[in-house]
Amino acid sequence: MADEDLPFDDADGAVTWIADSGLFIACGRQQNNKYTALERFARGNDITFVIPRRVYDELGGAPDRSTPGQTPIRSAIDAGWVAVADEPDYTDGTVSRVMDGVRSYIAASSNRDEDRIEKADTALGAVAVERLSDGDVEFIAVVTTDTDAGEGVVTALTANGFEDRVQFKDGFELLDEIV
Repeated sequence: MADEDLPFDDADGAVTWIADSGLFIACGRQQNNKYTALERFARGNDITFVIPRRVYDELGGAPDRSTPGQTPIRSAIDAGWVAVADEPDYTDGTVSRVMDGVRSYIAASSNRDEDRIEKADTALGAVAVERLSDGDVEFIAVVTTDTDAGEGVVTALTANGFEDRVQFKDGFELLDEIV
């Protein structure tokens, strides 16, 4: 994947990449060529994928399908190309509004009841709000295999004052481009 294909221009490290579980599930085992390509992509572009705690919890429970004693996500964290975000401040009004917006968007676009929307999907938006509000980053790239979740995060952030600061990248497309 060429630099011009990356979301935003990250020449100064002003982009935080927030990833969902679907990206890592699509990679499979550590020995899989998609996993090694994702690691190579992250290291080659000086990217650390940030995952919400809920995403980590989703991915952390599969040691029987992975290298004994070590899940692929734990290996990626230990290697430094994935980091787990702190729990969001759910009392922050913007965090709550964005999470509600993501949930509503997913429910409407997928014809599901809002109570059935995964909390990990809304956590993507919460982590994005906190990173953008801290002022440490200028842009967010949300990488997920769930189109409704990715578009929901962009829509909710835009509605809450973060227009033109977030971009959705389909995780399946990213893997196809880098493998």
